[in-house]
Order: sequence, then C-alpha cells, then structure tokens
Amino acid sequence: MPYRRKTYKGLPISGGIILGNVRIILPGSVRVAEVPIPVSRISHEITALDKAIAETIVELRKLSDSAGKRIGGPVSKVFDAQLMIAGDYEFLGKVKEQIKKRRRNAGFVYNLMVQDTIKPLSKSNDPYIRQMSQDVTAVSEQVLSHLAGYGQKSTVRFQANTILVGKSFTPGEVLDYRNRKAIGFLVGEGGRSSHMALIARSLMVPVAVVEKCWHLLSDNDRIILDGTSGLVIVNPTESEWDEYQKKKKRQGPATITRIKKLPAIPPKTLDGIEVQIAANLELPGPVDEILTERKFPVGLYRTEFLYLESDSFPGEEEQFEFYSKIAATYSNSVVTLRTFDLGSDKIKADGLIPHEDNPALGWRGIRVMLDMSDIFKCQIRAIMRASVKGKFRIMLPMISDVTEFDRARKLIAQVAFDLRRSGIDFDKNIPVGIMIEVPSAALTADQFAKKVDFMSIGTNDLTQYTMSADRNNARVSGLYNSYHPSVLHLIKLTLDAGRKYNKPVSICGEIAGDLMAVPLFIGMGVSQLSMNPARIFDVCRLVSKIDSKMVQLLVGSIMSSPTTASVTKKLESYRNALENKNS
Repeated sequence: MPYRRKTYKGLPISGGIILGNVRIILPGSVRVAEVPIPVSRISHEITALDKAIAETIVELRKLSDSAGKRIGGPVSKVFDAQLMIAGDYEFLGKVKEQIKKRRRNAGFVYNLMVQDTIKPLSKSNDPYIRQMSQDVTAVSEQVLSHLAGYGQKSTVRFQANTILVGKSFTPGEVLDYRNRKAIGFLVGEGGRSSHMALIARSLMVPVAVVEKCWHLLSDNDRIILDGTSGLVIVNPTESEWDEYQKKKKRQGPATITRIKKLPAIPPKTLDGIEVQIAANLELPGPVDEILTERKFPVGLYRTEFLYLESDSFPGEEEQFEFYSKIAATYSNSVVTLRTFDLGSDKIKADGLIPHEDNPALGWRGIRVMLDMSDIFKCQIRAIMRASVKGKFRIMLPMISDVTEFDRARKLIAQVAFDLRRSGIDFDKNIPVGIMIEVPSAALTADQFAKKVDFMSIGTNDLTQYTMSADRNNARVSGLYNSYHPSVLHLIKLTLDAGRKYNKPVSICGEIAGDLMAVPLFIGMGVSQLSMNPARIFDVCRLVSKIDSKMVQLLVGSIMSSPTTASVTKKLESYRNALENKNS
C-alpha cells in the first residue's frame, strides 16, 4: 500500500530546500527517579552534582568556541547565556540545601527545583521569558545526563539526507546534529527569534515549524522541507521530488558558491545598463567571504540579532566592535545597516512594555527607538564611530510618517554633534535613509524623497499591510501576494518619487530575488535589488539577458492589469518568451 501524501504549511524559520528521510527525536527530558539517601550519602550527592555542573560548563564553553569559529563571535553568546544559567551558584546552593533537607538524590532534587522554576516561565506571554525557560531546560538536561552517567554525546553520523523531527532542539543540539550531517530540522515549536533559529540561520540549515510534527510523521517518511516558505510535503510524488530537486539546485548553498563564477559585478543588461545586485544579511556566516570577494554590497543588514542573542540591548562598545568587523569584512563594499527593528512581541518586558494583542500593528520599528531614544542614540553612535572603517548607510525601519523621520534625524544630528565635540572621528556624510514597508510611507514617498538620502522598499511587510494578510498565516496565504496590482502601484509610486528627486531606491523584500519580477523592476528603473544570497547567481544571469528598453514597455501592460492572476500571467509570458529567445 503506497504511503499517503500529505502537506503542511508551517512557519518558515531558516531558508533553503531539503529533501530526505525523517528521523524522529522523541520529545521529553531525562527521567529521574526519587531515591531516599542516608545522611552519610549527602556529601557524595553534592559532589556528584558539582561534577555534573563542571562537565556541563566545559561542554558549553566548547560549543561557544565552536560557534565563534564557525559562525561568528556574537552568535556564540547564545551559549554564554546558557553558561550563566549553568553557573548560577545561588540556585545551586539552594539545591544543595534541599538535598540535605529532603535527603533525596541530587538528580531528583535538581530536576524538581528546575521544573518549579520553568513552569511559570514557559507560560509567559513574554517571548524573552519563554526563551529563558528553553535555555534553562537545555542546561538542566545536560546536567541530568551527566548525573545519570550518560552525558557523553554520540559522534556517529546520521544516514545521508537525514531530516531531524522533534518538539524542539537546543542551539547545542543544532550544532551537534549538523556536525553529524543532519541536513535540516522540522520542529513543533519555536519562532524566528529563538536561539535555535539564530544558530540555524547562521549555519544556513533549513528549518520549519509545524505544530506537533513529531506526532504527524513517522521514521523514514520521505519529505520535502522548504524552510523559506514553511511548506512540508510528506511522501511526495515522483514529479514533485524531481521538481524540488531542481529548485534545491537553483536555491541551495552551491548557488552561493557559484557567485564566484559570475563574469561581471554588477551585471549589465543586454544594452549595457548596470543593475546593482546586493545581499540581505542578518548574521555573520560563511557567505561573507564569497560576497566580499566579489565586492557585492549589502543592501540590508539586520542588526536585531545583537539584541535577540542575549535578550538585552548591547552597549556601545560591544556594538562598535561588531560594526567595525562588518566594515573590515566588507571594506570594498557599501553596507546598509538597518537600526533595531523590534516589536513588543520580541522585546523583554521588564514590566515596562505592555502586552499587545496585535503587535504587528503596534509598538515596533522606529516607534520603539524614538520612545527609547537612549538605546537608539547608543546604536547610532556605535555605527558612526565604526563608519570611518568602512562604507556604511543607516536605514530606519517601519517609518510611516514624515515626522518620524524628522525626529530620528534630529537624534542622529545630536549624536554627530556629541562626537564632534568629543573629537571622535566619523563619516560626516553617512547617508541616512528609510524603509518603505507600510502603505502610508509609499503614498507619501514624494514627501520622503525630498528629505532622505535613499529609500528601500521592504515588500514583505508592504504586501502584508496592504493586503491585511499575515504572511505567516496559512489561512490567508492566498491573499498575501506581492504581485497584487495595489502592491505594485505602491512600489512604482516610490520608485517614481526617487527618480524625481534623484534619490536611489532599492527593493529588499523577497520579491527582489523573484526571477519573474526582476524584468518588471528593471523596467521601473530600480536602483538596486537586494536579496537572499542564494538567489544572487540566477538574478545576475537573468539581468544579462534583459533589454532595459524592452522591459520599460512591459511596465505599462503590467500596471494596467486588474488582478494578481493577470499580472502573473503576463510576467510568466514574458519570462517564457525570454527563455525561448535565449535557448
């Protein structure tokens, strides 16, 4: 009897396509029996606990070092946070007191007190608190494993093309399992800002979240996992398997390596027009070396992970060190640093930030930074200090009104004044621009273009706000489409405003790397297309086949289209004609 085909639309966590077989890692923690002990045994149990803690700390330090070497220093701080939990000697002192008082084995008492600690944390509405509970759980399971005598991890490689499925995986497990050649992960819980997600994206390992996935799948199921869209296909047809094998080749890590073979950067159209192609980045990683070798600019460098890795805003010196490393890495390129784009759904509450029922429409992006001006100025100061080491641009997220830009620009001017007064050198002409990602900004792009140095269209958010469709909600996924005429009209409005006032306008959403959309954007006169590095190779090759004058004619036809379907049909028709012409 053939296996039944199923599909699940999950939450995309770390991009990329993988095809392989399921290996389920069952959820659950180490089971610890309750064992009464005599008074004479108490010292032995306390010694065993100290030994288990010491062994756990050694493991975590190794993981931190490994992450620092493979990914980058800032991300290794995920393990530094776990080190602090493991070495919480105040908590351990209480555990030892309870071992003496209850006269029970160390594992039982330690586990009991850990569970009492994490129960309220795991139920919190605050994502920082929930992340803390996950880190405490990860550390405690390592300690209990050592106490039980089986703390040594396996080094045996998984079978080829193994995709691990489980309730969740700790950052350490992601590193360990990746070293053992697991190709990706499907998990039952977690979000894009979790520590596991940060590590996975740094390693370029595809991950998606599907609720209770470990119950829905079986060992050795054949699956396709798309970490970019969140789609999971279980027991796919042979035609689907072949189709996604081709997609994987087009989008996978090998594509990034092929960037080295591109003949000219930036690429030119058939009629000799240069089209600036840039990369979207959010973490240090192996792709840096390839991009900088070919002198690709970075059109969007997300800085939020500096907060997310430790759930606190980093100080000026820590940020200065990180931005200086970016400047050194991309010394021959322009890097656009987006200031912290965080919302109440990601920021540690600390009793100061109220719960929001709809954080996507609430306190986020530049709104947060204007209200927390000291943190904003600290980041701007660090960026400006590092600006003398490279070529930086500052980009402000989630701007919806001209007055927000004016307020932010005033704070930036204050930082510049303080630096000059202190005799600290910085790039006094550092460009300051904005993201266009809400309809109000696109509709008033003409006003913004008079004031800003550049604009960048974030089509992911622009689409979801225009269509009132959460991009991660499967129920409205049919409405979330950047080809909708309303979205394209907002994009064109912004591009036209930039051209009118001679201000560069880039597109940095997912659609920037969409091969069907690229000819349209070139026809509209976009200054730069910034995308996931995995898409750069194919986009550069496509640019070289396009006649910029011909695609200008395409724009009128597309902009007169009344529906998403008609836009898609016309773009597909042009793409097919282009392929036939060049075949």
